[in-house]
Amino acid sequence: MSPMLQLDALVTMLACLTATQNDANLGSHMMPLGNSTTDSCPLSAFSGLTTRIQALSTDIASFKEQISDLQEQLVDLQRAGAPRMISSPAAAPRTLAAAAAPTAAVVASNVGLEVLASEPSTPLNCLKQQHGVVRIRPRANLDPFFVFCDQKTRGGGWTVVANRFDGSEDFNRKWADYKIGFGPLTAEFFIGLEKLHQISSSADYELLVQLENRKQEPRYAIYDHFSIGAESEQYRLNVLGKYQGDASDALRQHTGKKFTTFDKDNDESEANCAAAQSAAFWYGSSCTLSNPFGLYQRLLERDVDGFKGILWRGFLDGPKGSLKRVRMLLRPRSSAAS
Repeated sequence: MSPMLQLDALVTMLACLTATQNDANLGSHMMPLGNSTTDSCPLSAFSGLTTRIQALSTDIASFKEQISDLQEQLVDLQRAGAPRMISSPAAAPRTLAAAAAPTAAVVASNVGLEVLASEPSTPLNCLKQQHGVVRIRPRANLDPFFVFCDQKTRGGGWTVVANRFDGSEDFNRKWADYKIGFGPLTAEFFIGLEKLHQISSSADYELLVQLENRKQEPRYAIYDHFSIGAESEQYRLNVLGKYQGDASDALRQHTGKKFTTFDKDNDESEANCAAAQSAAFWYGSSCTLSNPFGLYQRLLERDVDGFKGILWRGFLDGPKGSLKRVRMLLRPRSSAAS
């Protein structure tokens, strides 16, 4: 029997049960009806009712899991700003669960996602990918996610970790936001500590930091190895390799430090540095060193004092002022340009 016929049969049976219950309640006030109810609703019709209801419950549970997967992918798509993919209606046959859960079917249809059993073609990183939003999977046992790949800077192959240039995104955020990331990948954003850990721990990566002050003077810092720990380590800045560049080796004093936000104090200072500086970072005992996630201060606004701007020690030290642009990017070390 087709799913739609099964559903129709269930509806008919429920109607029969309702009629039978009403007859029983009204029996003392009505003339005897003989076995007309059982003739219209024979007992044989109810024999498979329990089995069908159990099957329907199983289908619905399975469909809920699919919806959960779709919702997770939708979050990635929304962050990436990627265009929708229109799936053919024939590619998703109507099931009993879909008929019983029209809202879920609408969600799946609107999102336009295709649930694939496996995606062997998902790249590990941004090497040899297009410039722009790309879906990667750093390791086979991880769920894929979207990143922004930069193929125009220093030979390409970079995964953008953080991007700041106009102050449109608030970087003074809670631990939960820094864990999963925030901001659209095509504008100001931070990739998220969990994804940063997954990427940097999957292979040997180098870190590029690009900086620009209000005079539009560009500087850069490259570290030939970079890796952070897992959340169980408070996303500790575990590895920072050899430095080269013209911006100064400003991250060196942050090596080995845990990540701190205003609602999760992991620094070595008596105060919560993230709360004091209005910015999360890998703080140690001092809160007044480099601060790439500091408050963005536009050119025509009054500078905020107290080392709260976007700072890079050795290029812009503070206590006032702010850099205009900051980008942090990762690339596998083997692809480093000669």
